[in-house]
Amino acid sequence: MNYKNEIKYLDKQLQCFQEVIYAIAPDKIGYSELTSVIGPILKFNLDTGKSIKLLAENNHLRDLIILSRPFIESIINVGFICAKGEEAVLKSKKYAYQKGYRDLFREIKLNDFEIKNKLTDHKGFIDPHRPEHLVEALDEYTRNNGNEVNSWTDETAKQKLEIIGKKYGLGVNGFLTFAFFNIYRDVSEIIHASYYGVRIMTGMQNKDISAFKTSTDAAEYFTDHQFKLGTLIMQQVSISIVAMIDILVQEFNSEAVKAIKAKSGDILKEYADEVSKNK
Repeated sequence: MNYKNEIKYLDKQLQCFQEVIYAIAPDKIGYSELTSVIGPILKFNLDTGKSIKLLAENNHLRDLIILSRPFIESIINVGFICAKGEEAVLKSKKYAYQKGYRDLFREIKLNDFEIKNKLTDHKGFIDPHRPEHLVEALDEYTRNNGNEVNSWTDETAKQKLEIIGKKYGLGVNGFLTFAFFNIYRDVSEIIHASYYGVRIMTGMQNKDISAFKTSTDAAEYFTDHQFKLGTLIMQQVSISIVAMIDILVQEFNSEAVKAIKAKSGDILKEYADEVSKNK
């Protein structure tokens, strides 16, 4: 793999990603509950993908790697919502409604320092006026002990992927499993700035700094490692876009979306041929 080559093909897949988002917009296919949820998620994820490309072009390796985690997370969530259909759409909206209501009364106290929203003191007055659908959503996302449920669905990311793969087939399953494997666990450590995350990012997990004779040798090795990691991450982002487009063509089956899938597939083949030639 080649760093600049990955940027080039990521850009091409991002163009396809943008086209497919426009192709399922309400003015193209009409309003649907599904697209009312996944449309905004897809658009924001496109922005994240463009940020990854921009960071790559400017050699900001750590941040481009960090952004791959929310990118793949969004792909998995959209794929899962598509796979589960109305059930997941409803859960997404319920979670959003009750979360927004809770946010009106947020407060935190650390030692002797307290921050709270202005409405917090008026919660007792406001609560009786909640609409029934909001009360139901709050009940669904409240544990028996009164604590908030902080995840919109019970499934883990891995379980979501299993559901996606079973519905959308081997290609989608393979690409997303590959991207999940290469991004999810280690990039989380990099995001949270654990020492393990630092070692993964720098390359020290593979080769300890004491193994080098000079600081120049160490710098060359660790710089090369980070570019290789950034190269791999861009590849994973690109193939997750291919998988997302495949999911959307299976869901919407319009001629416009089919054409975008064919274009994305041709780009992937061109990429694979180029990588094969340069081995």
